[in-house]
Amino acid sequence: MALSAEAEKPLRLRGTREDQTAERRRAILDATVSVIGKLGLTGLTMKTVADAAGCSYGVTAFHFQSKDGLLLAALDHMLEDYEALPQPLSQGEETAGDAGARRLRAMIESDFDGNVSSARQVAAWVAFWAETARNPAYRQRCAEVKARYRRSTAEDLAALAAARGITIDADQVSATLNAIVDGYWIANLVNGLTGPEGRTAGIGACLAYLDRLFPGDFPAPAP
Repeated sequence: MALSAEAEKPLRLRGTREDQTAERRRAILDATVSVIGKLGLTGLTMKTVADAAGCSYGVTAFHFQSKDGLLLAALDHMLEDYEALPQPLSQGEETAGDAGARRLRAMIESDFDGNVSSARQVAAWVAFWAETARNPAYRQRCAEVKARYRRSTAEDLAALAAARGITIDADQVSATLNAIVDGYWIANLVNGLTGPEGRTAGIGACLAYLDRLFPGDFPAPAP
């Protein structure tokens, strides 16, 4: 896996000093994710990141002090990008059930958005997940976002079930849905299917699972 062309571009900073600092920091973090995808956590060095970001080692060290600090910042950067994906607006006078179904579908589509489930992103996620057994800081950060995901999804599932008069274990369904997403992320990476084909398959699998619980609410995506 090559570093992304974007990550290899030299920094060209614009705007105020604060804007330039934020832009430089983001460029370094984007480059870090690309390097993790290529070399893993153990193969990454401050120099490889600086080279990929098109800046000096000193600039990278100034912003992040150490490799550990850089990796933690990169993980937080990925979490922020994941949670910052835009959500669709409400659809007028929709019912509570329709609103819950819409939010769940949007969440699934966000999970397979190319900005968070590209080959470099998934490779970086897998690298961090593999280290959670040994690194409490990684484990805490990943567990927190998983907990928020499951809690929010379970709330929408419970609301939809109530509106449809269906009895489900919303927490269990939420955990299973999250496991399907994670499984497709990893399988798509292993099989070289992190492009549109793999993302569509992942979305389809999630919708098929929910459609068995809520017939008619989660039709398969159009081909």
